[in-house]
Amino acid sequence: MPATPALSAGLRLLLPVFLLLWLFCLPLAVAVYTPWTYQLYCHWNPRCEQLGPDKTRQSITELNRFFQHRLELLPSPPWSAKEVLHMQEVRGLYDTAFGAFLILGLILALDFFGHPDRRRRYGAHARRAMLLSGGLLVLMLVIAPFFRHFWLEVFHPLLFSNELWRTDPRDISWYLMPRGYFLAVILFLLSGTLLLTALIGWWGYRRPPVPA
Repeated sequence: MPATPALSAGLRLLLPVFLLLWLFCLPLAVAVYTPWTYQLYCHWNPRCEQLGPDKTRQSITELNRFFQHRLELLPSPPWSAKEVLHMQEVRGLYDTAFGAFLILGLILALDFFGHPDRRRRYGAHARRAMLLSGGLLVLMLVIAPFFRHFWLEVFHPLLFSNELWRTDPRDISWYLMPRGYFLAVILFLLSGTLLLTALIGWWGYRRPPVPA
């Protein structure tokens, strides 16, 4: 049954957003489930030196294993009790994001394989998603000079109803994940999403090769 004009218009609005969110989850998975971002940022983070190389490596491994559900709880000590509780909340958010990734992937796959002009269609969706992701990246660059206020007064109060996320030098998180780390990761996530949408948009724009 052909889609109604209202449904088609709704899909044109929603599917680029779904594609954007689905692609955003790919660099997010790299940041959450691998040690790469922590290790790289330690080159610019003097607090890693204060923590020491061995303890830094061990803490990164523990955090990755915890987010991967290969570790039930972070060991306390060295992780403080409030860190353990906060990281459980954070892991719940990441688990929700992973579930959304699967659901969005299913929706996008059903739509993709349900259309003969899927390449052109998803190229168009990706170009709209690219505009959205580019806008978010520009917005984040504008916010960057005021990131401390955004991080402390806007972002965390929206997501958490407690103060467990606040850290001090007694917490492992204070050394591994200062505010600058999160700004760098957010820029990585948005830049990665922009790149992925651009690649899909280019793929959809290119003419498929003509059979010989």
